Amino acid sequence: MLSSILTRRAAALVLALSFSLLVAARPAPGAEPAAARGPIHVTDATGRVVTLAALPRRIVVAGHGPFMTLDVLEMFPEARERVVGLEERGSAGDDFLAMVDSSYARKTVLRTPGPEQIVALHPDLVVTRGSTPDPLGTALGEVNIPIVYLGLETPDQFRTAVANIGALLGDPARAQEVDRWFSARLARVRTSMQVPGIRRPRVLLLEYNEMGGTAAVRVPARPWMQTLEVQTAGGDPVWLDDAAPTSGWTVTNIEQIARWDPDEIVVVVRYSLDAAQVLAKLRADREWGALRAVKKGALHAFPSDVYGWDSPDPRWILGIEWLAKTLHPERFRDLDLTAEIHAYFGTLYRLGNSAIDGKLMPRIRLDVH
Repeated sequence: MLSSILTRRAAALVLALSFSLLVAARPAPGAEPAAARGPIHVTDATGRVVTLAALPRRIVVAGHGPFMTLDVLEMFPEARERVVGLEERGSAGDDFLAMVDSSYARKTVLRTPGPEQIVALHPDLVVTRGSTPDPLGTALGEVNIPIVYLGLETPDQFRTAVANIGALLGDPARAQEVDRWFSARLARVRTSMQVPGIRRPRVLLLEYNEMGGTAAVRVPARPWMQTLEVQTAGGDPVWLDDAAPTSGWTVTNIEQIARWDPDEIVVVVRYSLDAAQVLAKLRADREWGALRAVKKGALHAFPSDVYGWDSPDPRWILGIEWLAKTLHPERFRDLDLTAEIHAYFGTLYRLGNSAIDGKLMPRIRLDVH
């Protein structure tokens, strides 16, 4: 749809005229004068310098993995009123966003939106995930709607994304608070892994899904968050030398897994499947059951709550902590994962213990193996 819009001059003209009319009707900015609050300059994940005359008051979140972008924004109190529209892909977003944002019911939900739907929300900023410009950004640029890309695939990219959101929302102090929270936990794990002579188990992390009743497994690319989590938590990823050089997932099979012969196997189970049932099925399978890691009980399911802890969502820090404790239980004996879960959702999303215990903890299984 986007490509046809971009290639047809008439459609582009209509879009531009529509945007001009909507700008005229756009509500006035908030109480802060632009001279006191702007201009604002951020360098986004694509390397572009994005300049806004004043703090954005109407933000729309769209694009690939929108829940990851929203989970960064929602760490800032200002986002509750300023995010007026969001793209949703699937139903899980309803669950978590409704828990943390009392204004969720007032936001406009978009399903695979084109630029026309976004323009209709009168945005003065669109935020999306990615590190390269895409057709949506090109289309919005033609009608002068600024778009900021957030890179979330590594802790360094995440740190930059948090700083940029802090600048865009006029709350750099909160950005620094969030950065300190993540940095302290990341440093604790990294420091524990820097001890000379520490043994790094050979780890296979794979994603499991079922297609037509047949198991489908694949491994992540070298630069992806899942690989980084294994390395940071003190594991040696066994798949990197043999997996195809790609920016995505690589399909593998049981024969290749047997050749890798990992010490530990960590399975990211598709959200629509039950992790305990999947692991039971693998253990009962003749070929999987013959693997050394499965025989010694080193087959694990990566935890999740509403979303998985393996993805480039802010939950990556919980994923690293869980994986470090799983791979090196003696070294992380004092790491209380239940306390870390409460600290994560309480500090970053302002959820009380009753909400965490009543709504999130029942969905989290830390010991599926």
